[in-house]
Formats: sequence, C-alpha cells, structure tokens
Amino acid sequence: MGTLNNQVLGEVAGKVGNLIGRRRKNKFFIYAAPAEVKISNSEAAIKSREIMKPVAKFASVVNSIPELKYLWLNSKIVAFDAFHKIEKENFPYFRPERPTVNNFITPIESIKNPISEGIISESGIKLKLDIDKEALAQFEGANEVTGVGVICYFNPSDGKMDYFQLNRLRACAIEVENEGGFEVEIAFNEEERRNFNSYLNSILYFTLVSKDGNGVPVKCTINYRSEFVHEISVIKESFPFRDSRA
Repeated sequence: MGTLNNQVLGEVAGKVGNLIGRRRKNKFFIYAAPAEVKISNSEAAIKSREIMKPVAKFASVVNSIPELKYLWLNSKIVAFDAFHKIEKENFPYFRPERPTVNNFITPIESIKNPISEGIISESGIKLKLDIDKEALAQFEGANEVTGVGVICYFNPSDGKMDYFQLNRLRACAIEVENEGGFEVEIAFNEEERRNFNSYLNSILYFTLVSKDGNGVPVKCTINYRSEFVHEISVIKESFPFRDSRA
C-alpha cells in the first residue's frame, strides 16, 4: 500500500491497471488490486483437499468450544491460529477418513488427568475420577472447573469420506475439594438421547479445564480418550491407546 502526499495530478480514484486509488480522511492511498486465485482441479489437488476435509471438520468442532479455542490459541504450537494448530497436531493420528482414539482436543501443554473410567448409558456418560495429592494440586486456586468434550460417532453406510459425526459435550458443575474418588456426569439432552445407539460405537474425547475468577481458562488436563464399541458389533476395530504426553 502506498500513500500520496502533495500530489499534483489531482485526486487519485478508481482503478488503473492493477492499481486502485482511494481517499481516506483527506489522504490518498494506492492499493494493488487483489490477484485472481485459481483453484487447481487436478486429480492430485482434489485428492489432497479430500484428505484434509476430515481433520478440518474435527478441528472446526474443537475450535468451537470457547475454553479449548483459548487454550490452543495461547499454546506454543507454531501455526496461524487455534484452528490450524488443532489441524497440525491431529493430522498425523487420523486415518484417511476419520479420527482415531489417538487424536486429542487439548494442546500439548496439558497436565495429568485424574479420569480413570467412562461408562455410557441412555441417560448420559459417567466418568470416574481418582483424585490424589498430585491431581488435586492442579486445581488449587481455581475458581471453577469445567468438563468439556467431543464425542465422535460413526455412520459408514453413507460411503462418504467423512462419514463420522461430532457432538460437543459439557459436564454438570464440578467441585474438586478433597482427595478420593467421585463421578462426573455428562447428561444427554433430547437430541443426544436420540443418538444413543450411534454413541455405542464412538470415541469420547474429554478434558477438565480450570478457570480463574474472571472465567478465563488457566489449565487443562490431558484429554481422556474412551472408545465405546457395542458388544454385539460384528466387526470391532482395535485402536491401541497411547498418550505420549502423559
């Protein structure tokens, strides 16, 4: 962008070639016209875009949860924004068409997670927490602890590249005061109860987020991953549980 001062050719306005002239607050500016961007429709380019669609879908849902977006945005991962940070970190763990139990919804800098077990029923999901001194320390000074998650369920009958569906989940109010074991409940709403049969073949990604007095996220736990596989499923895919950040 250029600026013209004390011009002798009169006011600069409109487009000349690839230059655009405009006036703002008695100053004249010259801009380069935006170049036309051609999208390649070659077989390789189309295939590359199709590969990125599933991970972009996953990143979009994670990025839509305010607490997670804030934590990703403020993480040390090098990328343009929170969305691209989520994409960058999760892409290596995707299968060609969908996420796996190795994907995650929290940044690398997350801390120990006290969740030990997840149980799914028609009314919702119950998570068992085992709080020891180390786990309790991460919540000290927090004014609020929130549980947020994403559940990924599958509908491969459509034959589409991105046949998985994603729902955001939020737990009931969580109070962490003492050591010991207790349960956190994620109650299903009416729409989620209708999805229950689909949830029987799903992956749950869940994390605890502590917040300060202003409601700003401070810390998050390594997201708990749980694969729910219906007991009468004809084919059961096995995903090795791995968390290299634990």
